[in-house]
Amino acid sequence: MEEQNTKERKTNMKLYSIYRAISLDVIFFYAIEVLFLTQVKNISVADIILSKSFFAIFMIVLQIPISILIDKIGTKNSTILGNIFNLIFIILIIFCDGLTTLIFAQFASALCFSLKNISDTTLIHYSIPETKKEGEIFSKLEAKGVKNYYILDAITSIMAGFLYVINPYIPMIGALIFIVLSIILSAKFYDIEPKAEPQTTKKYFSDLFDGVKFIAKSQRLRSLFLYSGIAWGIICLVTTYRTSLLMDIGTSEQFITVVAAIVGIASSIGSKIQLQFHEHFKNKSLSMILYILIGSILIAGLVTVFNFNYEIMLFTIVICFILIHIAKGIHTVLITRYLGNFADDKILTQIYAVNEISRNVFRAIIGFLGAYLLNLTNTAHSMILVGIILLITVLGLVSYMKTRVGLKPEQYDKNEIYNL
Repeated sequence: MEEQNTKERKTNMKLYSIYRAISLDVIFFYAIEVLFLTQVKNISVADIILSKSFFAIFMIVLQIPISILIDKIGTKNSTILGNIFNLIFIILIIFCDGLTTLIFAQFASALCFSLKNISDTTLIHYSIPETKKEGEIFSKLEAKGVKNYYILDAITSIMAGFLYVINPYIPMIGALIFIVLSIILSAKFYDIEPKAEPQTTKKYFSDLFDGVKFIAKSQRLRSLFLYSGIAWGIICLVTTYRTSLLMDIGTSEQFITVVAAIVGIASSIGSKIQLQFHEHFKNKSLSMILYILIGSILIAGLVTVFNFNYEIMLFTIVICFILIHIAKGIHTVLITRYLGNFADDKILTQIYAVNEISRNVFRAIIGFLGAYLLNLTNTAHSMILVGIILLITVLGLVSYMKTRVGLKPEQYDKNEIYNL
């Protein structure tokens, strides 16, 4: 029995990085998302950002029921179901005929990532044997999968640009193929999560309440949730702004997707160097990520507002977004690792669920702000205004986090370590 369990753990750990590389997000799609929706479906950039804010709201509403569902049906089944909803999302995008259909598509996407953002990482946590190096092993597996995703995304982004010119629907078919592969791979995982004794509904909700109460009292987790939400809201907004900004300065469709490929590689580099970044900056790692994001947003907006010649604007914008995506790659791995520290298997799904709520609260707020500004002015001015507002927010957040995150284990209060 022990030998079989060890074999299943090893299989999951080998499979995880491959699975993560093709399922972390939608391959082929994001390089041409704004182009496809604006040029083929005649939807404005402001409405695209607005629909993404609805996505964030759906994620908030779904997190608690989804976390309960995951506990009931298991992490493997949740991962499979999440990928099926991703398939529905792309199908709805292909047949999208306006903002209403786009919002329905975002609902399907929210169902997908409400499941996957918890079940994927929890599944691999369950698969790693208990050891002092558990956090390091997780970081390496997650980093390998994320790195390979960004490399694959970079390659398919370039392909998407040229295929889009031939026929805009060809990259969408490519996205469907990768999602089907994700469904097949997710079905090959072993379900090895701890088998809890059957419990009454009353006992289940009692345990859930105890977990949420612990999370609410933890100053460390509150700080991480605030950081995660603000950082993710910024990243999601500027990803849409990137294409809009490049379109505003007259960049061709093919080169827009080349830029998408370049920043994808930058994210891969970020995920690869996250351990070195963490070792170098230590408890200032999260603050540095925020400063990189805000500084790059402001510079990209300013260089466009001052209307330098095209080559200078393009070069500066690309460099800024390379820095943003290096920070994104580092953030993606580190935040998952930090949230998993000082927590056992009982609390992990709840921590990840609350993190998703935080991420999407701030994504919705920042998204609505970004869409509102884009209806008032152009992309460059919107970026500068968003950058200034977020800079003030980030300075306050960094001050708040200083005494709550990045401490040595013995410096944390015992209430920061979960143990029911």
